[in-house]
Amino acid sequence: MNKLFSYKKVVVYSALASLLLSVTALAATLPGRGSYPTGNATSPKPRLQDVKLKACQARENAIKNRSTHLADMAKNMEDKFGSIAKRVEDYYQNTVVPSGKTVADYDALVADIQTKKTAVETALTKAQNDFAGFSCASGDPKGAMAQFRKDMQSVKQVLKDYRMSIKNLIAAVHSVTGKENKENTNIPTPANQGGSAR
Repeated sequence: MNKLFSYKKVVVYSALASLLLSVTALAATLPGRGSYPTGNATSPKPRLQDVKLKACQARENAIKNRSTHLADMAKNMEDKFGSIAKRVEDYYQNTVVPSGKTVADYDALVADIQTKKTAVETALTKAQNDFAGFSCASGDPKGAMAQFRKDMQSVKQVLKDYRMSIKNLIAAVHSVTGKENKENTNIPTPANQGGSAR
């Protein structure tokens, strides 16, 4: 019975020792608890980084898809603005100029449109290149997202400038054709000449 009693003691002591070790290890991983080596107050940080890394990786595909769609939308807007500018230029060359009307600063307006279009293409390419290698495992995914956001704000601004330069061309062409249309409104029509229209 003495051997059995001593065997139970050994089992109980070893169970207590392992419990004590696991509690001590748990306490050391909690922030503000346990004993850290002096000067190493950042011990829990890697565990926190692991949690953030896993959360980032869970959303990485969604982030990449949204970024791709944002860039595609900006490219689509650039293409639409380009087609509008082309139609205005064609209208001016094929309709307004043959009628004898011209816009004094037409060449400057077209050059401004081309300059703004180049700025859009440059900003969009920069945004796409900056975000092309995005990965949560990279050194600074938060910084990469901040840079992409900054790049897309730049794209948004140059798209606004591009749109405004196209609007300036449209307004200039319209001002020339609008005068012509106002002059033509004074031409009498059969209803304005008096008499009865039956």
